[in-house]
Amino acid sequence: MTASESATGTTLRIVVADDHAVVREGIRHVLERAEGLEVVAEAADGAEALAAVAEHVPDILVLDISMPELTGLEVTQRLRAEGREVGIVILSMFDDPEYVLQAVRSGADGYLLKDAGPAELRDAVLAVHDGREYLSERVTHQLSVALRSELEQEQRRSRLEQLTPREREVLVRVTRGRTAREIAEEFGISHRTVETHRERVMSKLRIRTIAGLTRFVLEAGIEGE
Repeated sequence: MTASESATGTTLRIVVADDHAVVREGIRHVLERAEGLEVVAEAADGAEALAAVAEHVPDILVLDISMPELTGLEVTQRLRAEGREVGIVILSMFDDPEYVLQAVRSGADGYLLKDAGPAELRDAVLAVHDGREYLSERVTHQLSVALRSELEQEQRRSRLEQLTPREREVLVRVTRGRTAREIAEEFGISHRTVETHRERVMSKLRIRTIAGLTRFVLEAGIEGE
């Protein structure tokens, strides 16, 4: 039994889904150069990919993200919702952190970029068939970036929840360059009360400068309030 054969010595059956025929042909050529890997069907869009999986019951689906009818992410979500145990390897030109994070959350087992070498694609297919996840080095970094960004956003939301409605209103106006006196006149409160609100906002958000508050508001997406 070669390294490219399954644990039982049977050939791994693969479906390749991509909306470009030349790309599908290239993937087929790369995979079938290895003994024990066979492309049993191709699909040009998401709907065809679902039909091919249902008809051929492959071990692995090599899937592009950007396709007509249904995207690769939608195909992945549907297959997982149906309980299909096919291994899913996303092969994409996109290394955007959000794409990677969405793919993993949708149920993909592997994610690598289309500029990956032939050996890496075969390694990814074999790894996923063996029950292991496969993320290329660059993709792993992008996933880390996405998770870190999501964590930071969650921390910002948590801190915002500590603010009272009036403190939040003061925060937005301070970052727009309004003076304490102008804010006091708008809300009909004292100049000193506005300063107290501002001090509490800075304490709760753990930010000590107006520039820091402005950056926080922009990153939290509340600049339009």
